[in-house]
Amino acid sequence: MRVIRTDRKTLWTTPFCLTMLGMLFLFIPFSLYMPVLPAYLLEELNSSLQAAGAVNAAFLIAAVLFRVHTPRLEARFGVRRVLLASGIVFTATNAIYLGLDSVAGILLNRFVSGAAFAIVNTSTMALGSRLVPRSRIGEGLAYLTTMVLAGGAVGPYIGLKLSSVYGYPSVFIFSTLTTLLGLLIICLVPDREEMAKTPARISVRDLFEVKAVPVSLIILVLAFSYGGVMTFVVVYASELHLPLVIEYFFVVMATASVLSRLATGRLYDRLGADAAICVSIVILAGGLMILGGIHITAWMLLAAAMIGVGYGSAVPSMQALAIQISPEHRSSAVTATFFTCVDGGIGLGAYVLGGGIQAFGYAAVYLALGVMSFGCLLSYYLLSTANRRSQNGPLPPRSPEPGRE
Repeated sequence: MRVIRTDRKTLWTTPFCLTMLGMLFLFIPFSLYMPVLPAYLLEELNSSLQAAGAVNAAFLIAAVLFRVHTPRLEARFGVRRVLLASGIVFTATNAIYLGLDSVAGILLNRFVSGAAFAIVNTSTMALGSRLVPRSRIGEGLAYLTTMVLAGGAVGPYIGLKLSSVYGYPSVFIFSTLTTLLGLLIICLVPDREEMAKTPARISVRDLFEVKAVPVSLIILVLAFSYGGVMTFVVVYASELHLPLVIEYFFVVMATASVLSRLATGRLYDRLGADAAICVSIVILAGGLMILGGIHITAWMLLAAAMIGVGYGSAVPSMQALAIQISPEHRSSAVTATFFTCVDGGIGLGAYVLGGGIQAFGYAAVYLALGVMSFGCLLSYYLLSTANRRSQNGPLPPRSPEPGRE
């Protein structure tokens, strides 16, 4: 692979734009299946609510287990080979759904799909972060993750529309072709940094970046709440007989996320992590409490917008903070650590909250998630205080200039 190494502050390069476009097409199938597969199991295979939640949990548990191995795989086989292999497997699993008609088969395929997606996603995100100048890390990561949210807007909407008009096989065909297109685009991107050598023996430090763990644990809690929204909100709206919520909830949520992220990166770089992260937590928690407390179409769509803004701002802000406080050559390990917690939180939310909903109902669960998310403010305050003490000052409002770390 051709290696490019520069210290320029240019953000909008051709490789960076290709990475953004490739991520968009990879994340459309990812977000598409989150609400569609649970509905598929409930409607077509007559599964239980617990099994419907498990279909997303299987995907995300696999992502947790395999994502952390991405840096080692890249060091051993090279970034290009890892991207190709994991991308091909992820594409194949989308096509395999066409031949499956049992809950067990879908869960197994979902697990394999999660493993492959975790690797190709981690590798792509790390590749994109290496294309961003360190002085613009907040802005650059916000634009990269905006593509994730754009996929989150398009994916569920297209999936629900295709399944209702043409049936579920059309969803699987669309996802296969979209994934293949995203993989082809990403393969056009040259890497700009050699991977650090990985020792022969595996240790926890090789798989995770210790400095990124505290902030990653906070995003795990927020992702737990988000997983409950992604997996069950369509079923929730169906029980409330709110067709407009079913059709437009994810569009509103993801559109609000995209718009907010256009400002989140600049807010982070100019005012610092504290301002960006605390505001995002408050907005997310408020949206969850509205979702559980007010069952009117307009208010539920407002909740969708607030959840989109809150979670959509929290992810890039906390990822930027994790990268900022970690060694630059550990970008893949930082990404793996961070998104392991993201996937783990969403997976736990998808599975655990299914039982909670059966026991207490949708409204009570979403209200509890709002309260729990508010509690993350205290966790972040403790983390921020510890960082100030270690640095003898507040977290810097801007990322370090290249060559000054």
